[in-house]
Parts: sequence; C-alpha cells; structure tokens
Amino acid sequence: MPLLTIVPPMPGAERRFQPFVDFVHTCGWETEFVRLDWPSHRPPFGSTEIFRPIDTQTAGKVVLGFSLGALYAHLGALHARHLILGSISPFFLEDDDEPERWMVSYRSGNAATPADVLVGALEDEQMHRRATAVRDFYRHSRYVAVPAAEHELWHPNYLQAIKSALDRLGAERSQAAGTSPNPTI
Repeated sequence: MPLLTIVPPMPGAERRFQPFVDFVHTCGWETEFVRLDWPSHRPPFGSTEIFRPIDTQTAGKVVLGFSLGALYAHLGALHARHLILGSISPFFLEDDDEPERWMVSYRSGNAATPADVLVGALEDEQMHRRATAVRDFYRHSRYVAVPAAEHELWHPNYLQAIKSALDRLGAERSQAAGTSPNPTI
C-alpha cells in the first residue's frame, strides 16, 4: 500500500486524527505522522527550527497537512514527492493582519514540488487569499475550493477531495510501476 505522511498541527495530535487515519486506510493508503517537538504548548512563531526536521521525515513521500500542519508541510517538506495542503493557515510574513506569525514568506517553500491545494469554499477571505497565493506559488498544482466546507477536515466534501487526490496519486504511482491500482486486477 502507498504511504501518506501526515504533518500534524501540534505535537501529540495523532490521537485526534485517528478517525482521519481510519478514513485514509479505507482509501488504500497506510499512514505515518511526522514527529514535532516544540519547546512549549504554543506554536514557536519566533523560530524556524520546527521546519528542518520535517524535511528529513518527509523526503520523497506524499505528505498531507491541514491548517497549521499544511503551513509546516509547505515550509518544511521541501523534498516531498507530493504535497496535499488543506486550508493552509495564514501565518506567513505577508499576513500582516495576524499579530503572531512566522517572519517567513510563503515563497520559502519548494515551488517544484507538485501540490494539491484545498480550501473550504465557505472559509473566510483571508484563507482563500492565502490558498490562492500558495497555489500560484507551485509550478505544478491543483486547486480545489471544497464545496459547502468551512475549516473542517472532517467535512464529507473535504474527505472526498482528499480521497480524489489520493486515488489520483495512487493511480499515477501504479501506472509508473506498471501495475494496477486495484490489486484484484
């Protein structure tokens, strides 16, 4: 089975993601989590040290992040095979309406990495602005405004958008390997 590497929004979030992990397994993918280490209970806005270990844990892999996890994946998973970025948090240098943010540009990612950029259609203007900018940053991207969804990974339409991306990536992987995406064929 192919492997999806998940960048959580905070250390210890794996338990909260168990229903999502179960969903990914029904899509025919295995999962693993990136290990995050923070010095406190809040995101380390003043430091970029969080991003370096993400790259070593995600090199060559299909990587998914949602919300803050999408921001970490975008800035940290610089050698990933593919990114799925859901509702990327607007805490970049350019987001001057956020008092706490990283003083790192969203342009600090790797524009050559293929990416699926997802945003809930009902999310606010700031979220759409950031998702659109990130979409335009990547040279090879797909953009989905998830119908009727807000900032909610568990929304059925959000799950369907992720499933569509995983199905497409699984088929591409199988085609490249000369095998069928369906093991019964």
